[in-house]
Amino acid sequence: MMDNPLLLRNLHTFTIAANSLSFTQAGHQLHITQGAVSHRIKVLEKELGFSLFVRGTRKLELTPEGERFNKTLIKSLNAIYSDINDINSTEMTGELSIAVSPNFANGWLFPRLSDFKQRYPGFNLCLQIHDQQRDLVANNTDVAFYYGTGHLNDVYCQPLLEESYVPVCTPEYAKNMRMYEDGNEALRKVNFLRVNGSRAWENWLNHMGIDINSHQQTYTVSSPGMEITAARYSSGIAMGRYLAVKPMIESGELVTPYAGMKTNQKYCVLCSLGSESRPKIKTFLSWVNSQLS
Repeated sequence: MMDNPLLLRNLHTFTIAANSLSFTQAGHQLHITQGAVSHRIKVLEKELGFSLFVRGTRKLELTPEGERFNKTLIKSLNAIYSDINDINSTEMTGELSIAVSPNFANGWLFPRLSDFKQRYPGFNLCLQIHDQQRDLVANNTDVAFYYGTGHLNDVYCQPLLEESYVPVCTPEYAKNMRMYEDGNEALRKVNFLRVNGSRAWENWLNHMGIDINSHQQTYTVSSPGMEITAARYSSGIAMGRYLAVKPMIESGELVTPYAGMKTNQKYCVLCSLGSESRPKIKTFLSWVNSQLS
């Protein structure tokens, strides 16, 4: 077996080379030659018993084994760095990286962040606003809010809130379309606002037993949340997640002329499995729980 210091050195060299996919760039970063980088990788591959890179004439790529090993190594190194930060931190201070969707950020998280700041002024928050759930380790994310079924691998997952779909439009649009007077029949003449690829309207109409083709008169947007923006300008009626549109309903900007429909998904808070016990993440999760009451 290789000496531990040499193994750690070569593992570090591998992470640098895997990130840049260039032995030359890795050499510049480590202040060694390209040949030295190549030698370290060869020694590491011999020790591991499998190849880490496919060495092309113009392009360097990770092998499937190298890809998997790199992900494992990144996860382990992040855990080590996090432990070092926790050991060195005697107070509730530091940075928290939080991934959250625009809808959940606007409808739930942002209205509560002033409370978090008052309770934990030593924390700096880095908010990653994404529509889709992303890999926590690869994106250096401490905590993420996720909308889905809650069945995920290698993560600590705590269900937070159930969700419902509700049709929303402006009071003016509801009045012009005579939604309250004509009920479901008014839906035959409205403009349906939808997100590309979403079946929310179809599911709602089927759930309500309404036989209407929502594609006959429709505007489609590519980004979730923009259909709500269109509804706010009386461009039609949108299917909104209740949590996201609740502030606009409460202010009177939007109304809900029709009943909502519960979904089979919910909002969850996530972190890498095992990190939920680390002081800064445990603090944030406890705060989230306090807000649910």
